[in-house]
Amino acid sequence: MKSILFVAMTFSSLTASAQEAVSPHMRETINKISQMRETLKISADRSGACETPQSPTCTFEGYCGKLAGKAQDFYLYQDSEGRQVPNMAMVGNLSFAEHCAKGTFPQSAVQDPFVYANQFMDEAAAGGKEQLQRNKERLKKETARTLKIVEDARNHVVKALEVQKTSANGKQIDNMIARVKAIKYRAAKTDGRYMDLVADGCESPNAYYSSEENTITVCPQMMNLPEASLFATLAHEFGHGIDPCAMEMDFGKEGAKLPDFMSLVVKPNQPTVNAAVRMAQNPFKNVISCLQSPQSIEVSIPTKDALLREINEFEDGLKAEVGDEIDEETGETKATDATDARFEDSRQNIEKNYERYKYCSEITGTGHIQEAFSDWISAQALTSKISGIQDSAKAKEYAFGSQTMFYGTACAEVTEAVDRKMDQFVESCPQLEEIRAYMEDMKHSDGHSSHPDANRRINRIYYAKPELQKALGCDGGSNDAQECKP
Repeated sequence: MKSILFVAMTFSSLTASAQEAVSPHMRETINKISQMRETLKISADRSGACETPQSPTCTFEGYCGKLAGKAQDFYLYQDSEGRQVPNMAMVGNLSFAEHCAKGTFPQSAVQDPFVYANQFMDEAAAGGKEQLQRNKERLKKETARTLKIVEDARNHVVKALEVQKTSANGKQIDNMIARVKAIKYRAAKTDGRYMDLVADGCESPNAYYSSEENTITVCPQMMNLPEASLFATLAHEFGHGIDPCAMEMDFGKEGAKLPDFMSLVVKPNQPTVNAAVRMAQNPFKNVISCLQSPQSIEVSIPTKDALLREINEFEDGLKAEVGDEIDEETGETKATDATDARFEDSRQNIEKNYERYKYCSEITGTGHIQEAFSDWISAQALTSKISGIQDSAKAKEYAFGSQTMFYGTACAEVTEAVDRKMDQFVESCPQLEEIRAYMEDMKHSDGHSSHPDANRRINRIYYAKPELQKALGCDGGSNDAQECKP
């Protein structure tokens, strides 16, 4: 998930730090940015525990509306343990405005390495050698906390699977449990340069599962979020180890035995430890079907005909565009026999592999069903976890905290409020408006985004569970989503 903060920091890293001569208008803009930085720093320093928001309708939008009043602060929310949810819309927009100020602000407005991860690696960004060392020690401490939450999430995913075990599906459930237990933790690359961390998938708050290595990686930007947010995210990543794509593959000790069309590197064959479970025998086939229904999140899986039609249309469009144009380097027409062969390979791949791997993004171009199923697994684990919290106030805080990563990054109400605040800088920094448009396009890129929209994921999977509605203290009347059951 690319963030405006990552784009801004990337641009800034390519900009000379020396301040250039500025116009009076830019000087006025710099003064305004300085004032905003100071306001954000004060809000961060004064940040304290927040009361858990209440949304009677039990919807993502309802909670976002409650948080919109904090849209001009550095942190949107802080739980009773002091764990903070940064306002990523404000942080990212401000970073980009600072970039337009031509190196005037070499350091971030707030020293928080869990927001600006370069403060874990760069002495200047951290504010000196001693502070860099303190940041590294803090990362070590929070990594230990994260590892405990990894195991807690794993245990509750296993419990959620065991609850579904019957005499008819016992073998398949045991297979899934074995897969979850085999997943390993992989540390993100925080001992090099910031761009090494970005290349490792950590340009923003993120955690991800690799089927090829059978590992979960947690980015440092996740590690100061509320425990519940880490728990729900990790349970989701464990869910990927048994999602409808992963279950179609054999797994060896080192990870998935990927089919040839998915693997970029030919690896030595490894013995199968957990055999594939085809959809007909999958204990959660009813859930997978339900997630595609309008009563739930209604994720769509492109048909084979639609995918073939897309390939054909792309081929026709390319040939119409380049026609008989000659490539200056090769002296051949741009639409060569090799081009034809590549399109034919794509068609053959769909024909050969669609039925078995239609739940895989590598075939359909969208991983929405994988994400929705992993959310469903996470919701079961979260329910299991909250059922053991006897204090209703703590249960409510935990249930709300489980989705705070999304509240920090995807609240439209917060983003709109931030945009209105940042509009004063657009004249001096027209790129700010351009980058907003770019980020919006990335979010809605022709239906092939890697994840469903956050509001639908939360409303129609997590908040569809009566147990979570009860913990949150909402009536659920505005949420018509159906809870999917095996």
